[in-house]
Amino acid sequence: WASALPQPKSSPPSISAEETANLIKTVKVGKDLIIVDTRRTDFEDYFIHGAINLPAHSFCQTLPGLVPLLSPVPLVIFHCNSCGKVTSRGRLVASWYQDALNEHGITTSKAKYLEGGIKGWIERYAQDPDLAVKL
Repeated sequence: WASALPQPKSSPPSISAEETANLIKTVKVGKDLIIVDTRRTDFEDYFIHGAINLPAHSFCQTLPGLVPLLSPVPLVIFHCNSCGKVTSRGRLVASWYQDALNEHGITTSKAKYLEGGIKGWIERYAQDPDLAVKL
């Protein structure tokens, strides 16, 4: 699916699960931080508390409308299952978002991807209802 989409130009940095958990507890999610889960139906199992679901497969098509909505938020963290490969959904979507910010000269927001993705998150925080939600 990704081969039909643009090759990303940027390479956003990662953020650790610990740092992300600390941010969730100390800043206003939705205003200072947004977490974007790029999975599709697997979002329905576990997800990070407060995350929004924007599947990678349709992200590029919706990006023009998402930039004005997401760009006022200083930090947007993207994740998928593991974010282990450069071609993983979370890393690709983070790159596409950062590319769009760069193309529009927007410096008020930045993209990062979650190290270890939801798998790493669940290993650490599955028992913390403030950080992980199981449906």
